[in-house]
Amino acid sequence: MSLVKKVSDIKKINASAEQVYNFLSDFEKVSELFEEASDRIPEEEKQKISEHIEDFTADKDSCKFTIKNFGRTGLSIVDREPSKTIKYQADSNSPVPVTLWVQLVEVDANDTRLRVTMHTELNMMMKMMVKNKLDKGVNQLAEALTMIPY
Repeated sequence: MSLVKKVSDIKKINASAEQVYNFLSDFEKVSELFEEASDRIPEEEKQKISEHIEDFTADKDSCKFTIKNFGRTGLSIVDREPSKTIKYQADSNSPVPVTLWVQLVEVDANDTRLRVTMHTELNMMMKMMVKNKLDKGVNQLAEALTMIPY
């Protein structure tokens, strides 16, 4: 097994670092956003999501969900530095250990820069198979975080 580190591009969010931090450091708020957004998602897109993920539950510090053909897993917030950093870790049910860091830097009152860093342990074969997908995925996650109405 070898450690794989992927770092997103730096993204801009039109909100204060405090607003972004307060949202991303509380899985209950993330869950509420999913529920609100569900009304605006076309039925066919909801169907695609439900084909893969179901039973999403959350409290302030963790979320759990079932991935079809995989099982129940989740994420926990394991470290917080107010308005600067949030560290997430996959739970023990995950077949692959994953740690995510969201780093925030406030440039101005409504200008926060965000970067996502992912660490995971993969064997050499898996590393070769998923390297490009991980690069793309960490950037897609960072981009998705810029679209949240903080």
